[in-house]
Amino acid sequence: MSHQDKPTGLLSIAVLGSGNVIGTLISAIALILFSRFMGPAEFGLFSAAFAAMQIVIRLSDLGTNMAAERAIARIHGADSELSDRLMRVTLWFKLVTFTIILLGALFLTPSLIRLAIFLSLGTIFFEYSTVVFQSTHRFAMVARITVAQSIGKLLFGIIFIWQGILHATEGLLIYGLLPGIGALLGWRKIPFSTFALPKTWRKDLRLILSVAKWTAIAAIAATLADNIDTLLVQSFMSSYDTGIWSGAVRIATFASVLGWSVGAVLNVRVAKYHDPVHLNEYLDKAWKLSLFIFCVLALSLPFAALAIRLTIGGAYLTGTLPLQILILAAGLAGATTPYVALFYLFDRPQYYAIAGIIQTVVLVLGDLIFIPQMGLVGAAWVRVVVRIVVLSFTLIYARRAYVWHYRPHDREK
Repeated sequence: MSHQDKPTGLLSIAVLGSGNVIGTLISAIALILFSRFMGPAEFGLFSAAFAAMQIVIRLSDLGTNMAAERAIARIHGADSELSDRLMRVTLWFKLVTFTIILLGALFLTPSLIRLAIFLSLGTIFFEYSTVVFQSTHRFAMVARITVAQSIGKLLFGIIFIWQGILHATEGLLIYGLLPGIGALLGWRKIPFSTFALPKTWRKDLRLILSVAKWTAIAAIAATLADNIDTLLVQSFMSSYDTGIWSGAVRIATFASVLGWSVGAVLNVRVAKYHDPVHLNEYLDKAWKLSLFIFCVLALSLPFAALAIRLTIGGAYLTGTLPLQILILAAGLAGATTPYVALFYLFDRPQYYAIAGIIQTVVLVLGDLIFIPQMGLVGAAWVRVVVRIVVLSFTLIYARRAYVWHYRPHDREK
């Protein structure tokens, strides 16, 4: 990519952020239509199978997405041969782990779960594509394929609803196949030399797994964090309350896209800041970016009830206060991302594992204490506490990593 074609940091954030926001919005609309048309029972079947799909996606990843993106971003352009090999090794690793999981799934009884596990390959390929494109600074392509697969979900959903044939199986087919088809749009030019497994695959795989062993724990912890409070709400409260909670979480997840998009760009760019002068300039701006993300989301709090009415419907309005609290939690998570990006530069992959474990432990203990006492509001406030704890840990750990990296004479302080 020429200097003129290479996007600036702010432009990359704008491109990727807009793509993710648009894609998430379209997917959210599709999911809202699915839930309203299917009805609670059928949508429950779809949701259970979809949850199984998400678990398989994380198990086939085992932290290699983040590790591979970090490794490729640091050497792309400087060592094209190694970059090429890492892309291929990552692809083969995902195919092997998915095949093992798929073989184990043959013994599962529910056919819908088996179908979900098989269809997870589409999203696995989509996530791999985003790793390749983001690590090579093709942020516009990530935005395109994200929007494309979201539009596909919505269009096919509308067609199936119009024909009266949208059920759990059809919904699963749409959500399983469309991400893979959308990702294929970005592969008109293969980004590596061949699909063959490199002869040096053991050495290359060790390079990725040295980081992935930590990010794998982080990925599993994140999956638990996304689902465990919903399960605990179901355990302590009614199915109606669980539905209210799930609807609020779905809207809050959309609000968190801003922070995720900023982090996706900063992770790649900060990995190249080997000069302490450039890094100090970044740190001077990081707190402003964190404050901006938090304030933008905080300003949306008065519109929580309107967001519920326009999306999941007026029947969910009792979830307004939990949603507002969840948006605050999303703002704190977004404020953390500029500092999380530092660990793409510092050799501290264990950060992701430690942060994930802390997040899961605080979340579970907090929910066990406060859901029985405060209900959905308690569950929402626990998420805020989790984000504050993770933000505090991130700042402390980032400072320690900075001192160790650039000021060895201060290590004992």
